[in-house]
Amino acid sequence: MEKFEKLQTELQGLLAEFKISGETARVTPLRSIQDLVDTASQRGAKTLVACGTDDTFNLMLAALKGRDFTLGFIPFNENSNLAKILGIENIFLGVKTIAARRIEKIDLAKISGNYFISFLEFGVMSHNIKNASLWQNLKLLSSEAKSFTIRVDDSYNVTINGLGGLVANIRSTSGQGEKIADPTDGNLDLLILERLSKLQILKYRDAISEGTLEKVPNTTVIKCKKIEFLEPRGTNLTMLGRVVAKFPSTVEIIPKRLRMIVGKNRTF
Repeated sequence: MEKFEKLQTELQGLLAEFKISGETARVTPLRSIQDLVDTASQRGAKTLVACGTDDTFNLMLAALKGRDFTLGFIPFNENSNLAKILGIENIFLGVKTIAARRIEKIDLAKISGNYFISFLEFGVMSHNIKNASLWQNLKLLSSEAKSFTIRVDDSYNVTINGLGGLVANIRSTSGQGEKIADPTDGNLDLLILERLSKLQILKYRDAISEGTLEKVPNTTVIKCKKIEFLEPRGTNLTMLGRVVAKFPSTVEIIPKRLRMIVGKNRTF
C-alpha cells in the first residue's frame, strides 16, 4: 500500500509537469473499473488511461463493451508485458507518451463478450512456466499430449495432439516486421505446442516461456480471423493466469478497431 501511494504521488507530479489535465479516479470496493468506465462514457470522455498492472488495463478493455475510446496505459510495475509492447516501460515514459499522444490503430480480439489485445493461453501454457523451476518445467512439459479440436474461420476443423498453446494478437517479444503476433495484420495467430523430449524442453525452455512457440520444432502455426475451441470441453483459456473463458469458446479479430496511444519503442 505504501508503494502504491508513492507511485500515485509520482504520477500526480508527472501529470502536472507534462500539463496533462482531466478527471482521475481510483478503483475502490465501491467503485469498480466497470463503474468508472460507465461514468466516463456518460460524461462524454473520449480518452481513457489505465494506471496499474496489465490486468488493470485488460479489465478496463473488457469494461468498454464495444464503446469507442482512445486508450492509454501507464505501468505501475516494472515487469509489465503490455508496457514493453507499447514502449513505455515506466511511469515517466508512460506519462510522456500520453502527453505526446502518438496514436496507432491496432487489431482488437474478442472472446465471450470480452476484448483483449495481447494473447490467450491454454493447456501447459496456462501455467507460470517463466517463473517455474527447471524441475517443474520438465515435469509439466513432459506430460501427455491432449487432443484439441478447433474450428478455423468457419471453414474447417482441425484435431491436433499437443501440450497446449496460445492465441496471439500481440506480445512483448514481437518486433517490427515480424509475421507472428502483428497487431496490424488483421489476423490472429494460433500456436499449438506438440509433445517434447527432455532434450527439447531444455533447449527450447526460454522460447516456450516467452511464448515464441514458432521457434520450437513441430509447433503448429495457423493464421486466421476466427477460432472456435471445441474440445476438450472445460479446458481453461487464460490471460495472465486469469481464466477468461473455457472450451467451447470463440475468439475473433476485429481489424484496426482500437485507437491506442503508443511510445516510440513499441514492438510493432
